[in-house]
Amino acid sequence: MLEIRYLYNRRRISISFEEALQHIETAVNVLLHPLDISIATLAPVELEIHDAIIVGTALYLSDELKEPVPLVTIDRTISNSRLVPVIW
Repeated sequence: MLEIRYLYNRRRISISFEEALQHIETAVNVLLHPLDISIATLAPVELEIHDAIIVGTALYLSDELKEPVPLVTIDRTISNSRLVPVIW
């Protein structure tokens, strides 16, 4: 959600934070997870902060669920890091 807010405020995407939140809150296939020490611990330091939060969250959920958690992203830095599976 931070990434959505960041990108919208910089006019890089057209959906606002509030609109995205409305969609996400009603989606059955989306999970919002709080940014906490577990995520901060797993966030890769070699990635830019927003990418690190996203990847750290996927790594945390993968550990919790005992299965890979793929990310839907076009972000080449995340894809090239090969730290998590990527769909796009």
